Amino acid sequence: MATAAITAEIKDITGVTTADVDFIVSGQKFAIANVPKELLKWASSDTSTSDGGDSSPTTITMPTGSRVDNIISVRRNNFEAEEVSIRDRAFIANTSSLKLATSTFPKYYKASANTIVVKPDPTDSELAIAEYIDFTKIDDNCDLRNVVINYACFKEFVKLMMVSARQGDFSADSSTMGTEHWIRTEEDSEMLMARVQTIQAQLGERTHFGQMSQQHYNLALSEIKSYIENHPKTLDMAMAMK
Repeated sequence: MATAAITAEIKDITGVTTADVDFIVSGQKFAIANVPKELLKWASSDTSTSDGGDSSPTTITMPTGSRVDNIISVRRNNFEAEEVSIRDRAFIANTSSLKLATSTFPKYYKASANTIVVKPDPTDSELAIAEYIDFTKIDDNCDLRNVVINYACFKEFVKLMMVSARQGDFSADSSTMGTEHWIRTEEDSEMLMARVQTIQAQLGERTHFGQMSQQHYNLALSEIKSYIENHPKTLDMAMAMK
């Protein structure tokens, strides 16, 4: 995952000295959550035997950071597996059932703990592999990089907005020189007004960062909309070719 350019742009836009890595990851996941999987096949990865899908364990556990709802397809020994409903789970391993999964017509279902169960059970020679959208591939070199940049900037501006110095201190606490303290104890009206003006400036900064946050969230949504609408294969075509 190459995100050096994304990180640099986030810092340039927001003025932060260190771009929050978690915000970048959130932006990548935001992108794959909002773009149809059919348009993200270029960002797919396959599970490996370290994730399961062989004789031990037979169950596939999705890699860290990925979810079963990001699956594009599942195959066993290069035969594509069919996903079954909850009510059919008991039948696909039942030898007396017409719905029994076979080596040439395997089946699977999504189980708890972010796992996938494939039938017949995978073996070392007949592996089960899940193809999924890999959020780490939404990086510096892809068309969705601006989604990540704008989403991360949205988060950074929210963080800046919530800095305690921008909340305004209206307390009567003498140690923090809150506004209420000045009202009660300060006879010099000019000093009091100076304090009020300082707080107004702080709140003004907060409002500004809030507006910037909303702007970049809207930009992230606009980038996603543009990607879907202007993709070389339209969504209808992608669905028809599935």
